[in-house]
Amino acid sequence: MARIEIEATGSTPEIILDTEAKTLQIKGICTPENPRLFFDPLFQAMDDFQKNNQKILVEICLDYFNTGSSKCLLNLFYIISNNPILKSNSEVNWVIEDSDPDIKESGLLFEEITGLKFNYLNNKRLS
Repeated sequence: MARIEIEATGSTPEIILDTEAKTLQIKGICTPENPRLFFDPLFQAMDDFQKNNQKILVEICLDYFNTGSSKCLLNLFYIISNNPILKSNSEVNWVIEDSDPDIKESGLLFEEITGLKFNYLNNKRLS
């Protein structure tokens, strides 16, 4: 499997997992009615990915996510952090708006819980 692409909707983010480039991007708003069902294909792909790879660069640029999605993001980070080699070689670019301290606080919490390396990037610099 080389690539998973899920288009954004009004309640779900765009997701691009490029296993050849070893990158995962999640962008947009994340409030699916059933977060577990929405994220399940990504969990399965990441579970396969972590068995055969030593690093990944994850970029999360979410304007908003609900509690259910937060739990799914944590599960995604656990897939990475539970593999010691993948954990030590991977990074998460957590993109934030200056005006939204809650998003940054969530990233700090995910970083603390999982021990993954998070980089906090200002959304304006990426435009």
